[in-house]
Amino acid sequence: MKILLLPALVISALSSAHAQPGHAPAASSLSTIQAARLAGPGATVTVRGIVSNGSELGQLRFVQDKHAGLAAFSLNNPNFSALQPGDSVLLTGTLKNYSGLLEMDPVTSVQKLAGGRRIPMLETTAAAATTLFTETNEGRLIRIKGLSSLTAPDGTPAEALKGNTNYLLDGQKATPIRVNIASTGETGLVGKTIPAGSYDLLGVLSQFTNTGTGGYQLLPRLSTDFVVGGGLPMIVAEPIPTAISRSGFTVQFATRNPATATVEYGKTSELGQKVQLNTPGLSHAITLTDLEPGTVYYVRVSATNAVGTSAAPAVPMITDTKKRAIR
Repeated sequence: MKILLLPALVISALSSAHAQPGHAPAASSLSTIQAARLAGPGATVTVRGIVSNGSELGQLRFVQDKHAGLAAFSLNNPNFSALQPGDSVLLTGTLKNYSGLLEMDPVTSVQKLAGGRRIPMLETTAAAATTLFTETNEGRLIRIKGLSSLTAPDGTPAEALKGNTNYLLDGQKATPIRVNIASTGETGLVGKTIPAGSYDLLGVLSQFTNTGTGGYQLLPRLSTDFVVGGGLPMIVAEPIPTAISRSGFTVQFATRNPATATVEYGKTSELGQKVQLNTPGLSHAITLTDLEPGTVYYVRVSATNAVGTSAAPAVPMITDTKKRAIR
């Protein structure tokens, strides 16, 4: 983080000496994130931006607009902890230097304006990735395309990802990433392996240095930040039937990237009937009912997201023939 002294730029809360009797001090005036960054440590600022991450990075949130990004940190503000990617917010707080990272801490005010907003993102190729690891892009979401490997700092291939651990993209020391220990669960990073072959990676650019320069690192948020197939759902393995009964079964399958799911089925390869699951996810389970006992049904699954649709060939599944005792 570079500290610039700009006497003409004043972005701070009005002091209590200027408050009218019986009124609280006025909040700081609204600033762009870029102007707030120029104000530097010690300035109290109010910024508007889109949140880039949730609790998968612990109590750290990044907010950004089309031109700049900023970290924010709070341990005891429930409104802050509830922020999710895509939330449009107004944040007020005081800036500080935390091991090179410019962050808002403490955060004194959190106002959510809307949800579901598109997060601005920079894109680059694997060959040019180092050009984005700069102070100008600190706090911004970055997508690096066409990566092929992930290694530990000693050059050994990364296996199951570990929390609070650094890795190198394509073995390059200038483009490290760090896995946060809070990124757990089905969509978390901890314990996951990277995709085989070529992939893209999304992450927020952060910084950790004791010298004041360098130390830039990319913070992927979830396992879905490792993107294969250009972001298409990509069905993993053949769908399987579970909970099989005389009158139906549940079709289960998984996708590499989040998507909604559709099951088409019928007694012939013409299919003819359809059931949809409209909640995006990686694991999909759709139950088919009112089927005939001991009958073969042809089942075809597909998944759709904003990038497109992935489909698997139809496979036969059969209902049970036996009546089960009621318990």
